[in-house]
Amino acid sequence: MKKNSKRVAAAGIVAVMTAAIVSGCGTKATPENLFNDMSKNMEDVESVLCNMNMEASLTDGTDSMEISMKLEVEATQKPEAAHLKGNVSIGVSGTDMNTEVEGYSIKEDDKYLSYSMVENEWSKTEMDESEVDVLNDNMFGGLKDAADDFELSKDLTEIEGEECFELTGDIKGDTLTSLMDEEMMSSFGLDVLADEGVMADVTIPCTVEVYKDSILPARLNIDMKEVMESILEESGEDVEVSDYFIEMTYAEYDSVDEITVPNEVKEAVSDSDADIDDEEDSKDTKKEASAAKQSEELGESWDSYTVQINDTVITLPCEFADIEAAGLTLNSSYTPENYVVNADEYELAYFMDANGNEIMVDAINTSGEAKELKDCLIGGISVDDYGVENGGMTVIFPGGIQIGSTKEDVTAAYGACEDVYEGDYMHMYNWYAADSYFNGCEIDFDAETGLVMSMYLDRHE
Repeated sequence: MKKNSKRVAAAGIVAVMTAAIVSGCGTKATPENLFNDMSKNMEDVESVLCNMNMEASLTDGTDSMEISMKLEVEATQKPEAAHLKGNVSIGVSGTDMNTEVEGYSIKEDDKYLSYSMVENEWSKTEMDESEVDVLNDNMFGGLKDAADDFELSKDLTEIEGEECFELTGDIKGDTLTSLMDEEMMSSFGLDVLADEGVMADVTIPCTVEVYKDSILPARLNIDMKEVMESILEESGEDVEVSDYFIEMTYAEYDSVDEITVPNEVKEAVSDSDADIDDEEDSKDTKKEASAAKQSEELGESWDSYTVQINDTVITLPCEFADIEAAGLTLNSSYTPENYVVNADEYELAYFMDANGNEIMVDAINTSGEAKELKDCLIGGISVDDYGVENGGMTVIFPGGIQIGSTKEDVTAAYGACEDVYEGDYMHMYNWYAADSYFNGCEIDFDAETGLVMSMYLDRHE
């Protein structure tokens, strides 16, 4: 807990007060009829504007995590194209991280392309044709088969000023996968379900609303709380999930103009591609830099709170200048140096070297009053295998532990570990100070190789 889409889909069912009331299509308002009518009506839809919202809140009793994703998506059928824009927010034990995201899915020169922006940086990738099929006519097939599992509500609801019918029930996990493609599942953090092969065995509370007049999807709410709690419990995690839902609201139909990628986006991608080419050309030279040797100043036990970065040994907590002395600079595009950190809180920041390697730090404010990031102390340092993959930067923890060390090396240096989590992909070992839970060391191992893949040392108190 400490640290660690393109297909838009929904469905609707008509609810009535008595059996004599009929739907807008002139047929009796039954789940089966309405799923069929809605699927048929979607075949004539040329465009859609949809709001997507995901909210999650989890805690292990000590640390908490809140995740929020709010996106506005517009899509057209001919030509097949989509544009999304929104915000992703992650809060970990009082520390908030927000980032703006935007993306385009479009066909250009007989190729299907995706343009994506995260933290003001654009990238471009080629996709399969199926990934751009936002208004797939067959996406409601699974709900047709699940009609018997839903109940019609007696009262109408209202969305976008229009009356809607409502139906509640449970859908099977494989029905959910018929509504969302793999990429959308992954963006909502649901790829773990598919990875563990449990989708066919779970049932998920679902609320579906449909516009009364047009018999088109209005809103879909999927409650993932119980499913995620079950998955975490089976994996050995003692985590309470207080909220975890996905909601998609179809605001407008056939109102979206042609979707095109702005020239400034294409230019930004071209500049980014040029930077990547330059980086690839010089990568071999960068990796030739010799690794630093372990310093005699580095402590032997993890609770010495010493870290060696290149040839410099620092002791936590330290000052920004100590990190800079090791040849690293603050990545101000992620967290600017004048970012205000409230009293008794901390903020995550990244320091990078000239080769693009990076470490993550906890900038802690123990002064009792608000301070700018640059005036805070560094109370934690984290590094993973991706952070040093460019070569030329050495990060060594006490006892000579670094990325690639064996589990035997770590336990020999730090002793037996009582707080161990062993998942399918990663094994997490945590050591804590006797006098404070906020001072400790976490070493993560690749489950397959048993080698260190990430390290975290913190001393907040």
